[in-house]
Amino acid sequence: MRRRPFVTTFRTGLALAGTAMILLVATAAPGSAATLPGPGIRRDVAELVRSTYPGVPVGNVACPATVPKRSGATFHCTVQLPGAFLVVDGTVGAGSAVTLAAAHAVLPKAQLEQFVAANASLPATVDCGPAPFRVARPGQVVSCRAALADGTTRTVGVTVADTAGNVTISSVG
Repeated sequence: MRRRPFVTTFRTGLALAGTAMILLVATAAPGSAATLPGPGIRRDVAELVRSTYPGVPVGNVACPATVPKRSGATFHCTVQLPGAFLVVDGTVGAGSAVTLAAAHAVLPKAQLEQFVAANASLPATVDCGPAPFRVARPGQVVSCRAALADGTTRTVGVTVADTAGNVTISSVG
């Protein structure tokens, strides 16, 4: 399963949308020339998650109150999703450009089940759990149950390769 990676850059005072990179507006709080405002970053992170993962309900977004406006400064935001948390890492670059990258993959349940079924040796009905999507770090194994046409059931381990949501079948038991 191949997806577009969740990585974006935004620069204060600039708004531009592109196919591989999205630049978002981060508004500066009055009197805070040395920091980027947390509320603007939270808003931009929430909007980016909503647009990157349509249909995934986004809850609270927790980010630092302010972020130093110096190149190389890093920060983390946590986005509340139903039953899971998505971590978004941020890095401040030259000219106050901020790069955001998800530390997790968001895997739609239907696509995950289709991937397992398409790679089964026999026709299979696959169930990867009750949630409509899974949030997992690269290297993490997601378990699915496959009911094969011959009447047997198998537990299939699917390893998350990267934050773009690429996966491989790593075990069948």
